[in-house]
Amino acid sequence: DSAYINQRDCEYLSLKFQKNYEPLYGENEVYKALSHIVEYPFHEIIELDDCLSFRFSHAGHILLSAQTELFFSINGNTKKVTFSSDLGNPLLNDTKVFVDKFEPVAKSNIFIGEATYAAKNRSMTKKDLKTDLDKIKSVIEQFCVENKKTVVIPCFSLDRAPYMVWLLYSIFGQDESFDIPIVVDSPLSIRLLNVYGEILQGEAKEQFNAMMNWKNLKLSYTPEDSKSLMADGKSKCVIASSGMLNAGRSVKWVQHVLPHSDNCIMFIGFATTNTLAYKIKNSKNKNGKKQKTITINGKVVKNNAQIVDLHSFSSHAQRDMLLNYYSSIIADKIYLVHSNMNEKIEFKADLEEEIRKKLRTTKVIATNRS
Repeated sequence: DSAYINQRDCEYLSLKFQKNYEPLYGENEVYKALSHIVEYPFHEIIELDDCLSFRFSHAGHILLSAQTELFFSINGNTKKVTFSSDLGNPLLNDTKVFVDKFEPVAKSNIFIGEATYAAKNRSMTKKDLKTDLDKIKSVIEQFCVENKKTVVIPCFSLDRAPYMVWLLYSIFGQDESFDIPIVVDSPLSIRLLNVYGEILQGEAKEQFNAMMNWKNLKLSYTPEDSKSLMADGKSKCVIASSGMLNAGRSVKWVQHVLPHSDNCIMFIGFATTNTLAYKIKNSKNKNGKKQKTITINGKVVKNNAQIVDLHSFSSHAQRDMLLNYYSSIIADKIYLVHSNMNEKIEFKADLEEEIRKKLRTTKVIATNRS
């Protein structure tokens, strides 16, 4: 998919600027890279040679996400470097049934830890999650059941789309009177759902199969399927990628529903500035009044649909969890990566304080490049 997007973007830029832009890689390079990939299990220490070994432990972020422990052995002396990768949000454990739970690493000479949501304003509680789950239910009931219109959920394909389908199934799946179609309109999301079905095991597999056999769940494969669903005028809830509305069928759906006040767009993820999702979320002026129009793909569209923005579904570890985890690790040094510099510096000071409280002397470094 990434190779396809790169190719498409190069074609667009070449046409726009009358230059010949070439993608960095294509499908051939993807398959060549895949041919060199080898799978290893979690929890086992795998020896690559006499000097280097590694082990995976669950990061709890998305399906099969892993922390990587590297063991370097020289002259009988072994040192360990751990990379956290993206860490999962433990507050979602009860609802993210397709993701293995986070496993803390207790010791590492050097620990490289993500600080994505380490800012002071990045926190959430189980109460926040409960409030947002209730909000999802009320939004679907109001706009789909009562208004008989459309709710669009712009959604990342990886992890977020299966998670949102599961949440909707958990809320409405046992209600026989609920007849609103839950449409997944994203080829990548559908392919990823198929992959989930292939690799899940045990209870998670049973729950996934029950979700996929839900009578309300509809999969939209082709552009023609998507156009037909837009044209039929029937009530529905649509999950479409991408989540930030920078590409994909979600852009067309938003363009379709935005002019009508009895439709709703429900955002359930972060959006960077200058994306369409960000512009719609922040379409009120200084006086609190909504912009009358939004420009989408060069077309001016009336900005009338209701907007709901939920904040408690981040699959990243939040600030409190990062402070608790990193201050508990027995380490010589902790390097903070994956955040802006000001937030890393602020978090570094607070983490050092937590480490002192635990009578440890771990040095914390806010990296200037990550």
